[in-house]
Amino acid sequence: MKLLEKLKKRSFKLPSLSFSPKTSLSIFLTPEFLRIMEIDKEGNPTFDPVEIDLSGKSEVERLNLLIEKVNELGIKGKVVHTCITARNGILKVQKFPSTLGKKELKEAIDTMITIEKENLKEESIYDYFIQETEDGKFKIVYLVLVRKIAYENIRRFLEGAGLKLGIIDYEITTLVNAGFHFNLRIPFAILYIDFHESIFLYYTGQSLTYNVLNFSFREYLETQEEFMIEDFFVEVKNQLIINEVSTLYLAGKAIENDEILDKILTNLPVLSPLEPPNASASFLIPYILCMRGFEG
Repeated sequence: MKLLEKLKKRSFKLPSLSFSPKTSLSIFLTPEFLRIMEIDKEGNPTFDPVEIDLSGKSEVERLNLLIEKVNELGIKGKVVHTCITARNGILKVQKFPSTLGKKELKEAIDTMITIEKENLKEESIYDYFIQETEDGKFKIVYLVLVRKIAYENIRRFLEGAGLKLGIIDYEITTLVNAGFHFNLRIPFAILYIDFHESIFLYYTGQSLTYNVLNFSFREYLETQEEFMIEDFFVEVKNQLIINEVSTLYLAGKAIENDEILDKILTNLPVLSPLEPPNASASFLIPYILCMRGFEG
């Protein structure tokens, strides 16, 4: 099992070895919904992707809904890949000179981990990986820490429904990997809008910044309060200015709503939406998790 998936800066090439899985299954679980998707090696869904509304449901009700759907789809006992939402963790990026010795680099990373764990102020688990810059002058450390309780909850939930846990990614790295999958030109910015979170993300190849924005898509749909969407546009534009970004890509559930999509395209410099093939836009994250499952 992989705790947190790494950034993989390359196009997806599915393995052709005979022992590789024929299909890949993912479940994206949030307080608002769960989404289930399984694809074959050509990227085609093996069944219609499923979205279940979890808002207002108890933990027992949520588990029973998943068990019912798992049995209905015939996926019990399968390996499932998932991710932890952005609000339940943090991702930090730090650059160190490549001339730093192995021992000194390890000590610097240990110090970085200690400081961030103390800042989180609750029990957490972490993973990190190191990426060297193309010119070889620096080593970039990507450190992800997630709330241990969030990890344990998602593990118990999926295993309680008779599924086997595979990759557990972090929502932010999944979105960056979506950028790689669609061969977005680096640097790239992604605006992800869904029921549970709205995220602005900017990846340059040597740095990664992101912000969880103060916009609830579900609340906006329920209230239709225009000030909410207007404030949201101001917040996104501020992020564009701060990060010196001129264009961005749009992802998430908001793409499926024609009214809000029109407002976004009118008010923000969106290049294009990011959508998985043969599935609706809301299944972008499950699709990327499925593709990761093929790579192992």
